[in-house]
Amino acid sequence: MNFKERCAARFGRTVQQKPLVSLCVPVYGTEGFIGRFFESVLQQAAAPPFETIIVNDGSPDTKELQRIIKNYAKRFKGKGLPFIFLEHSKNLGTLEARRTAANAASGEYLAFADPDDELPDAALRILYDAACTSGADIVQGAGTVCGMEDEPEARAAAFAQKAKSVYEGVLAGGEILRKCIVENAYNSFVWGKLFKTDLVQKAYGEIPFTYCTMAEDMLLYFFIALTASKSAGAPEDEHIKKTYTYVGIPDTVYTYRINTGVTSRRQITELAEWQKVCSAASVFTVILSYLDEHPVIGSDICEAVKALGRSYRIDSLKQLEVCVVPSLQAQAQAMLEEWWGIS
Repeated sequence: MNFKERCAARFGRTVQQKPLVSLCVPVYGTEGFIGRFFESVLQQAAAPPFETIIVNDGSPDTKELQRIIKNYAKRFKGKGLPFIFLEHSKNLGTLEARRTAANAASGEYLAFADPDDELPDAALRILYDAACTSGADIVQGAGTVCGMEDEPEARAAAFAQKAKSVYEGVLAGGEILRKCIVENAYNSFVWGKLFKTDLVQKAYGEIPFTYCTMAEDMLLYFFIALTASKSAGAPEDEHIKKTYTYVGIPDTVYTYRINTGVTSRRQITELAEWQKVCSAASVFTVILSYLDEHPVIGSDICEAVKALGRSYRIDSLKQLEVCVVPSLQAQAQAMLEEWWGIS
């Protein structure tokens, strides 16, 4: 036992180590679920040293969120777990809240989570052990789905299938992007994955400021996978610094709540809420603009992205019909067409 550990033991405190993992959590309007999420984080068994970075993305009930944060900050501190609370003065969207957290991360590895979801007891340990064993820069585990009440059965089943879609093996360089986007061999959710922090930070360097609260996972993961591909020596690169790798494992490392987000089939009574659904269009604008400027990346990837964009737009039309109250449907239709550039 070293001097620092002896002092900690004497005064009944936990020695704080530099975090190996940064858990990044954007928060907006999920105060009713975040306590459950924090409990799942506190219960992580045999986890590597980790920090939790919370970003309040202009949540409408900031006072209640701050009260909850104050309570849990004490509990995290009591267990020697760094707990960082950052705030945006206004709502910038999930992508930008994650950017803020990623830039603040000090761990070698980084994981994303949403505050209305939960982590199984050993999630961080499983992901970190897999990263150490394999040396991979991206580790993906399976997800499971909860909160399927009031969701259409077919949609819930399809989402549950997608959540557990993992490529159980090793991918390197360009195959990381192609297997996800073109072959659909695994999902593009950023939750349920562990990343090398520098890879995520480099990817964000390619992404312009973008307001989006739907399909934001795809936008971020596209650029993470693309950055991994470029660093492996894609044609436009002259120097090969490192080959990034992905490994998929069968273990369940994430529990996703399907009936609380923008994509849930809840009734939409305000155009501001509908705008969040429409924001998926900005994801495809950013990606397709990048692909137009870098045709060497491949026409197959470009066509796959266009197909995904069409599927998102079709799903938004279905959501408009089912979820938007009749009095707003005409305005909602016009807003959707404007976002997607349909005249």
